[in-house]
Amino acid sequence: MMKSLWSILFFFLLILSPMAQEIKPAGKNPKVITALERIDRAQFLPESLKGYADMDSSLPLSDGGRIPSKTEIAFVLDSISTFENPKVLIIGNNTGYCASVFAQIYPKIYLIETSKNSETYSKIFSDSNITNITAYYGNSYDYFAGQGPFDIIFVQGGVTTLTNLFTDQLKPRGELLIPIQDPHGFQQLMKYRKSNGNFYITSMGNTFFRLLY
Repeated sequence: MMKSLWSILFFFLLILSPMAQEIKPAGKNPKVITALERIDRAQFLPESLKGYADMDSSLPLSDGGRIPSKTEIAFVLDSISTFENPKVLIIGNNTGYCASVFAQIYPKIYLIETSKNSETYSKIFSDSNITNITAYYGNSYDYFAGQGPFDIIFVQGGVTTLTNLFTDQLKPRGELLIPIQDPHGFQQLMKYRKSNGNFYITSMGNTFFRLLY
């Protein structure tokens, strides 16, 4: 009975999702497209949702989180400037799929995952022969501060205010990409580029991720 109710709820959430009708191809950069093709999103989904893995839509999970779509991940990757051998930090909820795609492009990924779904990541990364992700499972956003500063930080989750827990970990000329949510619930992916102690801020466009805080 519970499984049937969840299936019905998922159907309506999917229809209401802003990304549900996304039909444009995911990614502009050939490296991004190749990275997306290498990772099977079904690995990060429960059995009840694996049949939807190839749909280009974010998928809502029973814990309130979401698995982002290929287009959402490509949107973030296409928004990042070119770096030579950058050190990357990813922070957020249900980030395993995102981190796996990033790991196809960047040499070293540090991952801070806040959800209980993280319990399965170690096996998935191992089975997929992904060896360049160092993961921490918890809510300490500055857990890897000692490994920084970082060239790229991506926060997979909307925030209403920006905290220096993110900006303090950014290397000079580094980039922080983070969805900022306004009081009406709309999000924009903002890029903060650090230069000479200042931040140059650019809106990359509308986006939709689970609210972190």
